[in-house]
Amino acid sequence: MAYASAADVRNQINKASNVDDPTITAMIAAAEMAINNFCNRPDGFVSLTTATARLYTGSGLTYQWIDECTSITKLEVKDTATDSTYTTWAATDYIKASGDPAYPNFNRTPYTLLIVDPTGDYASFTGGKFTSQRGFPPEADAVRGIPTVQVTAKWGYATTVPVAIKQATITQAAIWYKRGQGAWSKVLAQNEMGQMDYDTYLDPAVKLLVQAGRYVRKAGIAGRR
Repeated sequence: MAYASAADVRNQINKASNVDDPTITAMIAAAEMAINNFCNRPDGFVSLTTATARLYTGSGLTYQWIDECTSITKLEVKDTATDSTYTTWAATDYIKASGDPAYPNFNRTPYTLLIVDPTGDYASFTGGKFTSQRGFPPEADAVRGIPTVQVTAKWGYATTVPVAIKQATITQAAIWYKRGQGAWSKVLAQNEMGQMDYDTYLDPAVKLLVQAGRYVRKAGIAGRR
């Protein structure tokens, strides 16, 4: 699902003709990718319509980090790390949450955390990390992880595009479109938008929208598989 349409961009730059819609659509796609990367959200802001499975190295703890998702349809965990098959946990065996494991938020998506329900049948998520010695003679420990947790979910931040992200996409696409009209000059003077400098990765106005809305995740948070 696109974050914005060509018509959205045309409306904000007072352009009536749709003859350049293919170009504007390409700018929108590029803006979406740039915003996703800047915000450290590889799955984007709109969750998939179909649930898919992802594998994780089990934490060995009472909680398990996962990628952002809006719904979870199945959780499967190996009983031991060396098993070749997974056991499906009942919905009463775990709790979906976000935030910190010690002070989780159970009332808000996206979910980023699974917690063992103390009334369920399991005590922890089977650990998937192994430590062995390497070198000859052995000199150091080598740590490797294997998948022991499989989660089937609709991955992404929200079911619809957040308002600030839609506007950020429109703004960035409009700026790039206008820059293209100026032969991709670094500095372009326009009556509508003033003098614009395009040296930066994202326009400062776009950065302000996503940063003020707290949409930027810290490095290392995404993809803890």
